[in-house]
Amino acid sequence: MEASKTQFACANPEKSEKTKQIIQAIVEDENSKVDVNKVKARNVPDFKKDAVPVKMTAAAIMREGLLYQKQENEVMHKLRQLEAGAYDASEFNKWQNEQRQQDLEAEIAAIEERRLLGKLSHEEAILARTNVMAKNQERVRGIKEETAVMMREFLDKKFQEEKEMKMLVENTMAGHRNAKDAKKRLTEYKQKIDMRCKMELIQQIRAMESTPVSRFKVVDLTSTSGAGLLGEMSIVELRERLALLKEKQLEEEEEKRDIILNAKQAKADYLSETLDRISKHRAEQTRSAAVKLEERKKNQSAPTPFRNEALSELERKLQEKRAERIREQQKSQVLPSRASANRTKSLISQKKNLEASRWQELEQAQERSAKFLAQIRLVVAAAAAAAAVAVVVVVVVVVVGMVVLFVLE
Repeated sequence: MEASKTQFACANPEKSEKTKQIIQAIVEDENSKVDVNKVKARNVPDFKKDAVPVKMTAAAIMREGLLYQKQENEVMHKLRQLEAGAYDASEFNKWQNEQRQQDLEAEIAAIEERRLLGKLSHEEAILARTNVMAKNQERVRGIKEETAVMMREFLDKKFQEEKEMKMLVENTMAGHRNAKDAKKRLTEYKQKIDMRCKMELIQQIRAMESTPVSRFKVVDLTSTSGAGLLGEMSIVELRERLALLKEKQLEEEEEKRDIILNAKQAKADYLSETLDRISKHRAEQTRSAAVKLEERKKNQSAPTPFRNEALSELERKLQEKRAERIREQQKSQVLPSRASANRTKSLISQKKNLEASRWQELEQAQERSAKFLAQIRLVVAAAAAAAAVAVVVVVVVVVVGMVVLFVLE
């Protein structure tokens, strides 16, 4: 069974993933030589510099009003405590802030030292990697030459195998050229069976249409169905009850509408009061911010430098390592010779031509194999359809016989 399933796998018209990748690489290489679709930079759009006013929603107004109300309550609570003789912690908070500032400066200096050490290690690693890459370049050249030789041998072997496969497929197709005649005979036989079935079905439909059927029924809207249920009622009574329910529903909607309008009016009054409170608080915050800014400008002192002698020494070492790395990179740069460049181009062009011709022949063989496989599938499908039609005809004959016997009885 497995051999019969995979015997025509070579006739698959779909290209493999490797084939698609090679074709895509060739197309991209050809397109890279032409600079037609060059992307042009667009001008920077002129953005509006005017401030756009922000519209306050009801939720934002209520949220901000609640925040200011909470701040007012906290200030009033603090004033009551001070009035009752509570201790003012402003001096302690000032000392605590100074200690935090000193700890922050020490932490920033430690972070800067770690950053410089990391950069220094990075430069040293780059130097070591440059030396290793210089040693490996000679090995890579030898490996590339060996790989090119092996690739040419592999392509020649693959091309020979494809030729043998092509001959095998052509020999297989030569033994099945009589499939068209069998398909034609099967189609004619199928048409005859189909026409016989249609004639029998038409006779049955005409016999059924000739039977008289009563299609009219008198309906009394004032009468009930007579099922004996407790909720049984006529259609007229149902319509009256629906009208009463609709009137009641309209009255309930009017009441709900009045309640909603009253709630909206109350909410609008509350939002108006909250907006007044917010505007007062914002004005007070603007004034206090201006006062604090003036005090900060007056008391502002020179910033404390975070650097020390150790950081300066690390920066000096880092600059030395960086300069050494740049010198090594400039020394290790080797320009390719004209002969090697020409040899590489010729090898690439030969490889592309060989692959293009090989894939073209393979695709032609696959197309011929696919056509042959499609013909075989059509023959098999036709045989299966004929068998199915024969089964349907037998079933229809049996059903018609049963219907005729039932009508006669």
